[in-house]
Amino acid sequence: MMFLRHRVTLGYRNHKNIVMRISSNVSEEDEPSLLVNGHFDSPLGSPGAADCGSCVASMLELSRLMLESGWIPPRPVIFLFNGAEELFLLGSHGFMKTHKWSSTVGAFINIEASGSGGADLVCQSGPGSWPSRIYAQTAKYPMANSVAQDMFGIIPGDTDYRIFAEDVAKIPGLDIIFVLGGYFYHTSYDTLENLLPGSIQARGENLFNLVKAFTNSPMLLKESERSNKAVNEGIDDLRAIFFDYLTWFMIFYPRDVSLIIHSLPVAIFLLTPLFLSFPNITMISLFRTVLDLARGMLLHAFGVILAIVVPAMTAGLRLLFTKNAMNW
Repeated sequence: MMFLRHRVTLGYRNHKNIVMRISSNVSEEDEPSLLVNGHFDSPLGSPGAADCGSCVASMLELSRLMLESGWIPPRPVIFLFNGAEELFLLGSHGFMKTHKWSSTVGAFINIEASGSGGADLVCQSGPGSWPSRIYAQTAKYPMANSVAQDMFGIIPGDTDYRIFAEDVAKIPGLDIIFVLGGYFYHTSYDTLENLLPGSIQARGENLFNLVKAFTNSPMLLKESERSNKAVNEGIDDLRAIFFDYLTWFMIFYPRDVSLIIHSLPVAIFLLTPLFLSFPNITMISLFRTVLDLARGMLLHAFGVILAIVVPAMTAGLRLLFTKNAMNW
């Protein structure tokens, strides 16, 4: 794989995953299924309570609730307790390449942690817009922003989402991550005591709603069925625009609608000075208006640059003169 512009070649041997499938007693072996994935390995020296013991705990409790509540999933739900995520995603790669159930996966939910709790953030979704639409419609405590996916490539890290949705397969799914308390991430302080209270409860309530919605969705299809449906119905594969408001509710709209909505402020910004000077518009006033706009935009751009450069320089000077790195 390519990681941070470097080619990484890996082999795996004797890694272990634990896989569980919950389905009705009339379910077929090759029926389209939902995959819920979380890893149980952790970095050397870290207890891994959040990353990703919290994921395993959430999956175990979710499976218990499914069995004891009497709810029968319309489609099978596969739980992949992934044994090798920290080693460049080997566990998920092994499942997709070697397990007989991998070909039945029609959608997935990957849960992760790069912090010790808080509301789960949907940082990646796709291919297509229907996984994020289901999340927007069903999550009890929604926290998602389509901009996060555009920013994710800057972060020097990765998740199993890459294997399921990009490198090995093109399965539609969600990448959901704890992000608060990131200074405990991959350290010896990633302990049970530092998990933020209520986080796993909120995650579990979201997950149960999502599992119900995904398994009831007509879009849950095997790979061959997805290809045929896309060809026959001309399904648009573009990601949608979405964001939450204080985890209360979600705003969601298609990409083609965003072209109109996002262009309106620019048009208003450019035309407002002309409307204010109407009907006394002359070439001189028009030139002055354009000049004022250009000057204002340059000042704002300069301010944004300073807002990035000054903190970075301050942090650099602190490291230079104190000889101490930040603790985490």
